[in-house]
Amino acid sequence: MCRALLGLFCACALALASCMPVLEGQDYHLEGQEVRLTLLHTSDIHSRLVPYDFTPLKTDQDLELIPEAGPFGGATRIASILKRERAKGDRVLHLDSGDCFQGAPIFNVNTGEAEFRFLSESRLDAAVVGNHEFDAGALNFVQKARNFANFPLLAANYYWDDPKTTGTNGASMVTNPYTIRTVKGLRVGVIGMANISSLNSIVEGGNSLQVTPLEQNEVARSYVELLRPVTDLIVIVSHLGLTEDQDLIQGYEAYYEYGRAKPYINRAHDAWKVLEWFGPEGNDKSVVRVHIAGVSGMDVIMGGHLHVVLNPPQLVTDPAGRKVVLSHSGAFAKYVGRLELVVKMPNQQGEGEGAEVISQDYHAFPVDGLWCNEAMRKYRFDDNIFWDPGEFISAPGVREAIAECGRQEDAQTTDLLIPYLLGMDVKLQLTSIFSYAPLDVQRRNNSNGGDSPLGNIAADSMRKRNRVEAEMALTNSLGIRDNLYAGVVTQEAMFNVFPFENTINIMYLSGVEMQEMFDFVTERSAERGCVSQAQISGARFTMDCAQVQLNDLRIACTPATVATDCPQENREGHAPWTCLEDTAGSRCWAHPGVDIEINGKPLDTNGTYKVAVNDYIAKGGSGFTVLKRNTTRIETGISLRDSLIGYMQGFCNCDDLLNGRETSSNGTRCGSLVDGQWTVDEKTLNSCKVSKAFEEGLDKTVGSCSCRDLLKVTDDAKEQPAAMARCGLPDMTKQAAVEQCALPQGPYTGRCTCRDLLTGNNPTCGNVTSQLRTFCEKPTAMPVASAIEDGRIGRRVK
Repeated sequence: MCRALLGLFCACALALASCMPVLEGQDYHLEGQEVRLTLLHTSDIHSRLVPYDFTPLKTDQDLELIPEAGPFGGATRIASILKRERAKGDRVLHLDSGDCFQGAPIFNVNTGEAEFRFLSESRLDAAVVGNHEFDAGALNFVQKARNFANFPLLAANYYWDDPKTTGTNGASMVTNPYTIRTVKGLRVGVIGMANISSLNSIVEGGNSLQVTPLEQNEVARSYVELLRPVTDLIVIVSHLGLTEDQDLIQGYEAYYEYGRAKPYINRAHDAWKVLEWFGPEGNDKSVVRVHIAGVSGMDVIMGGHLHVVLNPPQLVTDPAGRKVVLSHSGAFAKYVGRLELVVKMPNQQGEGEGAEVISQDYHAFPVDGLWCNEAMRKYRFDDNIFWDPGEFISAPGVREAIAECGRQEDAQTTDLLIPYLLGMDVKLQLTSIFSYAPLDVQRRNNSNGGDSPLGNIAADSMRKRNRVEAEMALTNSLGIRDNLYAGVVTQEAMFNVFPFENTINIMYLSGVEMQEMFDFVTERSAERGCVSQAQISGARFTMDCAQVQLNDLRIACTPATVATDCPQENREGHAPWTCLEDTAGSRCWAHPGVDIEINGKPLDTNGTYKVAVNDYIAKGGSGFTVLKRNTTRIETGISLRDSLIGYMQGFCNCDDLLNGRETSSNGTRCGSLVDGQWTVDEKTLNSCKVSKAFEEGLDKTVGSCSCRDLLKVTDDAKEQPAAMARCGLPDMTKQAAVEQCALPQGPYTGRCTCRDLLTGNNPTCGNVTSQLRTFCEKPTAMPVASAIEDGRIGRRVK
């Protein structure tokens, strides 16, 4: 009901007041001057230290991320951009807004060592602690921070258990609430505001994190008051989220027991305002809805957590009437943000005085293959030039520019990463291919917010897995972290989809528990625009988000008069009203999860169902308390990643689809079930026709050799004539013979077409493995990863 606990932050601030750092350095006299400060910003890197493939959305392209210049991200590019921008600025700080851990295989193998070492080598000035820093446990975070993080890790709104207590994780010894950076006389106080909204998912098991979250605005207010007299600027580096960042400045509404909130309601300054009482007024046990005052005195907030880019930054007015610059710089190593500030220094330094930001300019640097060439980027996004998809890569000079940017990537960071990359190749075999996606397989629903293509096959794989074979399956949507992008599907792609080491659990739920689970999914989805927060298999249901809104009205009722107390108009399709009693009295309530079917039959509230879920939600993660309190959980040890890989390996290949076969060689049905009929969508069939035409082109003969054999002829000038003579083409070069083949483009591998890959004339193809070459030579034999939204999750919003 409340955002966090109160009462501890003041003691923290006062205890630290006696430990203010001594500032040393050259004596600068900046009184009355206008000075420039550059803030470089990274956020939510999520272990994307190695360039990766994805399809940039329009929002990415609006920020000038070039679709043809993949792969994207990567530590070597980020390091080069940071060094370049540091060299340009006079006063420069680099801040990170958390979640550098989790999201790519390098974390699964090294649990954060590489990420902290990279940020340390990049001379990071400070980072806030993100929620995913604890994904491998608090002890792992502490160990990696102690051994590899040479920068302050900040979390002002976390009160850690006493480090002297037996069994403590020691996190208080590697984190601080704030740090002060003096940059050529400009004193910058940096306060870290760590995530609170996701703490419910990292304290399962009796607060294993050993932390008490503190109310964000009062914590920030306390440290701003502490630092303002001894600093010129106050910068908040935040992993709270965009809305919470805005709440820091403007204030927000929350619910508290009156006795807990009374000291803040009755104080003389920045008092909380009571908006509504639930219970007798003045009673300490009554719940009150209050407005918590915003914080004055902050100059800049650099935020993260929600993976958005604010370009330009927001200018939000604080209670004192000053503008606060609010900046977010995206996620997954796609951008490096640069915020240029012009700061007006006071005429005299004294207690309570500080500098003022009088102007700001923001730029997000895209991290793609053309990161070093702004002229080529302007060429790609010239409003007077229209580029067809994929056309830009063939424009004069583009491939050469990509190669040049590759040569400029930071060598020191490359040396740092090489041991980790070699270790991943040995342990994970990331380049292994097991399927082909003719189109992107989306993790989100693109039409109505219900089931998604990738979510459907992920849940299907859980339900149908050997040793599981459940009646239905359910997994949380946010556990699926990426799309499957068009091209070959590799082990690395699956780590991007399922970076967490989640496993399949089997549970036996009563019909009543099933109803409660579907109600909870609907309620949680209603909070997020009625976009489904779960993916299911073996079931169908409708999220009645309109009913959630009606339930929240808390219309008073009695059981005897529910038919007249609760609204009866336009109830078609909604569940019947009941009079629900809770701590605040009786209210009208109806089930928001409706039209529930399990394997084609209506939900039997008296029945028992075998359900497959992931271990995270089985333990109560994401708020699934209905699963947490169930005692039937069976751990299978089967990872969601391996389950989906095995399921997709059984899909039909193009040879099956073009020949009209109903099943693959292992008996899996071809296509998707739509309105009771197994159908193959036209786009998938067209893609298979492209693969077939390319395969037939390779079989075409020129002289006595097939085009497939001609592509394998050596390019060595001394050996090539003999090889061409063996093909009956003594007077022809390999290039001339290949041109006679007139090969079509063929299937898209994810970085280039198979024709470019086999002819070797496109540097964007990247590392060509033997398995990738084999695919291009016989593309119709690879299982086809295709999926659709089939309406298994409906929704009602009116």
